[in-house]
Amino acid sequence: HRRKMGAEGAGMLALYRAILRAHRQHLPKGLRRLGDDYVKYEFRQHRQAAPEFIPAFREQWTHYLATIRAAKEGELPQAEGDVEKDLNDDQRAQLRRLSERIRDL
Repeated sequence: HRRKMGAEGAGMLALYRAILRAHRQHLPKGLRRLGDDYVKYEFRQHRQAAPEFIPAFREQWTHYLATIRAAKEGELPQAEGDVEKDLNDDQRAQLRRLSERIRDL
């Protein structure tokens, strides 16, 4: 049974779908699968997030989507600045695991 979704939920679903579509259009197959898995995990984790976390979550993923769309064909998007300085310990560990998976592809 489907749960009713307000405007906020519909907007997040549209963002989620746009990111997966951008992955199909702009990422190589191995990275696409990794990116899709990560996006699905993050959106699932934030489904029940407190309302005050949603605007920052949406803003970061909207920025990510713009970065993916701006990447030239066959070129991976580059992060701006020192991304790690803004991450907590869990996020740094997750970033290291992702980097290792990418290197193994």
